[in-house]
Amino acid sequence: MVFWEGYVSDEAMGTVAPVVVYWLYAGFYQLLPHLDKYRLHTRKEEEEKNAVPFVSVVRGVLFQQFVQATVAKLLFLVSPKIMLF
Repeated sequence: MVFWEGYVSDEAMGTVAPVVVYWLYAGFYQLLPHLDKYRLHTRKEEEEKNAVPFVSVVRGVLFQQFVQATVAKLLFLVSPKIMLF
């Protein structure tokens, strides 16, 4: 039993949870300026090597996640409901 049972369906959680986890992880990574020695690349290296603007990256990620959520929703709609218990 999970805490969201009765409030949110498993299909909704399977669609939304990966997106939420991605943004939490990405936000946490961006909030680590004081721990530069633990980063894979320093902020200076990131600024030098990143040729794509930040806004373009966010727009691309949001589009990819929209497509991912749409495909997941379609798969949940067309797949048969299997009851294990």
